[in-house]
Amino acid sequence: MVDVYIPILLAVIISITHYFSNKLKIRKTLHNHRIFSFSAGVSITYILLELFPTFTEKAIGTSKLLYVSVLGGFIIHHIIEKEIYQHNKRHELIRMLGFEEKLFSFIYHIIIGYVLVSFAKVNITQAILFSIPMLSYTFLSNLPATPHAVKIKAIFLSSATTLGTIIALLIWKYVPGWVETALIGLSIGVLLFTVIRHHIPFGKKGKIGYFTIGFTIYSILIILSWYV
Repeated sequence: MVDVYIPILLAVIISITHYFSNKLKIRKTLHNHRIFSFSAGVSITYILLELFPTFTEKAIGTSKLLYVSVLGGFIIHHIIEKEIYQHNKRHELIRMLGFEEKLFSFIYHIIIGYVLVSFAKVNITQAILFSIPMLSYTFLSNLPATPHAVKIKAIFLSSATTLGTIIALLIWKYVPGWVETALIGLSIGVLLFTVIRHHIPFGKKGKIGYFTIGFTIYSILIILSWYV
């Protein structure tokens, strides 16, 4: 039962983080780049040392075509964000683009919930290692970029990770392995775009010390998990 309760607990934590990060406009209250640098160090380390290798092992055993899912996640995120920025001044499109933005975030967090269960079924440690960068993504991401005016709507959208986890627990036995692997690939693509585009401070911005601490700590944790 641990592989049921743990992913639900982790998903609820992510959902709560999702709700309050949007409600409190946390992104706008960060006056320095320490947390962004630390988060970037953790996330990029996890992608390169753990998430992508895990995906590769699954994809090689199934089909190389599954690598397209990584590219798909990256490109979809880029296209949606580019459309939002390019059409932001066209008032008649703002509402539609805002809907696309929130819909993307909702779907991605459902995928996060599903992948969380997928990892928990194999190894609880793997699920915990996955949840920490996802917490970081949710906490710092600019999707959604504006706070929700309606509380019920905010709660519903923030519950996506928990909803994805519950769905996964109900149907995971009936889902083909290649679908599970494709979802992991999509999560990699989106997370990689977000880290590169938003979480790694560019130029003179950022704190290299915090970035170093982030990737050092998470490298040690991941390497230790290989031998536990």
